[in-house]
Amino acid sequence: MLRMYLAGSIFTYADQLRNTEWAKKIREAIPDVDLYSPIENTEINRLEGKKKFAGSKEIADADNARLDNTDILVACIDSWDIHGTCAEIGRMSEKIARGEKKYVVGILTDNRTMYRTFSEEKVAGGKAALGEQQWAYTNLYVVGLIKQSGVLVDSIEDAIEFIKSKEKEFD
Repeated sequence: MLRMYLAGSIFTYADQLRNTEWAKKIREAIPDVDLYSPIENTEINRLEGKKKFAGSKEIADADNARLDNTDILVACIDSWDIHGTCAEIGRMSEKIARGEKKYVVGILTDNRTMYRTFSEEKVAGGKAALGEQQWAYTNLYVVGLIKQSGVLVDSIEDAIEFIKSKEKEFD
């Protein structure tokens, strides 16, 4: 059975909608997947979990227990608040570097990504005034870890396609 972990910011309504939608799409595309989405762990997250006390150690223990038994980490790196996601990517990358058969699938959906929106006009306009750069910044160390450990894609559909291409490795 394929074990997966869905990482990404979970704090805003938009984050919750994205994670819920992506978990549903993954489960529909890979029916027997064992998917962990931290947002669904109501012992430490969502309103139910936040009413209780889940300290840093409890959160780390819960997520690491699942991360350590994960074959594929799917990590959304869109948000400015991806500190935890970066740590999860680092943990998985370290396992992969030690020879464990695992993958990281990074998803970057930001529509300002330069590879899609590059133009000479944009470059010229960005040079004209401070703060007018019209493309998104993504931390290159994080992107590098993802690319060393799997793939970076721009949609959940592309992520699922990659996962399906690796699924037999975990039978």
